[in-house]
Amino acid sequence: MDKNYDLVVDLLKDQLKKKKKKHLSQEEVFDFLLKNQMEITEDNDDFLERLISEDIVKNEFDEGDFDDTDLDDFKKNAGIFSDSDDKDKLDELDDKDFSEDFDDEDFEDDFSDEDDNIDYSPEDYNEEESSEDEDEEEKEEDEEDILDFHGDDSDLDLDLSSLTFDTHEGGVHLEEETQQKKNLSNKLTETNDIVKWYMRWIGKYGELLTIDEERQLAEQMEKGGFRGKRARDKLIQRNLRLVINNAKKYKNRGLSFIDLISEGNAGIMKAVSKYNVQKGFKFSTYATWWIRQAITRAVADQARTIRVPVHMVETINKISKIERELQQELGHEPTDEQIAERYDKNFTAEKVRYIRKINIDPISLDKQVGKENDSSFSDFVKDDNVISPTDHAAQEELQSALERILEADLEKDERELICKRYGVGFDENGEKYRVHSLEELAKERNGVSKERIRQIENKILRKLKNGKHSKELKDLYRP
Repeated sequence: MDKNYDLVVDLLKDQLKKKKKKHLSQEEVFDFLLKNQMEITEDNDDFLERLISEDIVKNEFDEGDFDDTDLDDFKKNAGIFSDSDDKDKLDELDDKDFSEDFDDEDFEDDFSDEDDNIDYSPEDYNEEESSEDEDEEEKEEDEEDILDFHGDDSDLDLDLSSLTFDTHEGGVHLEEETQQKKNLSNKLTETNDIVKWYMRWIGKYGELLTIDEERQLAEQMEKGGFRGKRARDKLIQRNLRLVINNAKKYKNRGLSFIDLISEGNAGIMKAVSKYNVQKGFKFSTYATWWIRQAITRAVADQARTIRVPVHMVETINKISKIERELQQELGHEPTDEQIAERYDKNFTAEKVRYIRKINIDPISLDKQVGKENDSSFSDFVKDDNVISPTDHAAQEELQSALERILEADLEKDERELICKRYGVGFDENGEKYRVHSLEELAKERNGVSKERIRQIENKILRKLKNGKHSKELKDLYRP
């Protein structure tokens, strides 16, 4: 952290007194750090340990972090589903399908049998001379489990790709008829499909882990080996609801809901790799800390193309909130003076205008738009440097008609002067006339005055106006 722990702890204690609370939530701690431009050292648990020991935060997750999450809730927050029929398409996967494929009782069997009393070591699972019976037993056990694991057991570079959703090559096996219907009706984008699977899968996980279960899984994870990896994954999966509910709290801060979930997933993977059950942290508390840290850092660093200081982001958010509130109260768009007065008596309308100026976000030309996200923003941006075919054809027709009228109604000398004056037509070499000033034309006419050139110009224009092609000329310029 950029500032000393003692100073930050004292400041947080002052916050407790101001709010007249016994404890601060982790959300309040991170909001305070963001507002004051403080950053937690990424690989350091000392600060969290200090906050718990000082009784500033409790050794538990924040209220609401483990609320149930379903597709309707995600649809409201993410806003990525194309229409009401999309959810119906997913109803093909009924509760029976999930209860069969994602039965969590398989886990309970693994952690309650007599083998749990045996100490396992990584060598137990890496011996090259294991018997064929043991290999066959592990193979059958794999087929019955919820998840299929790949890679080296000692690999600590965790990512969500290691968490597959089924026992058979990562796919949920539906009935043949249901699969055919799904293939026919699946018109959703790949992103929507993945998100829906993710939400449905999380929603089917049942009861949360107790403290004893967390400790048991953590101890099993430390032993390593195959069971250690399964324990690690179960610890992650049972707490993925933390990611969703924490991501909700950082909406409308510049990152999409899916991006927030992705950052939160990275946080929980880091938490499980660093978790030490001997320190006395509940895993849910520890995971919440790292999830929030990952999300808040992403919001601060990635939300804007041009980075705005954290304290200014807070001011921008407050101004936007006040503007919405005043619009609801007054029934019309509030003035800058009204916003400044509501924000602070010492705040000026000029500052409000300045904040609005810096709050203009650039839009990526590659941003996906449309119900199916099959178009990019650049497809709908007009290029002002390109003339449309219709305008080009009209311009060509106008130029051709104008040249014909000038040829018919004016003498050669008159036609040359008016063409040079207005940049119309082409010279004898086929080059387009440029616009000439009165002074340039006067020099070409043996040094006559500019006034004389203006008089000649007006005479030519009157001649065109009253000529035999005057009606046609008016029709060409009629809007």
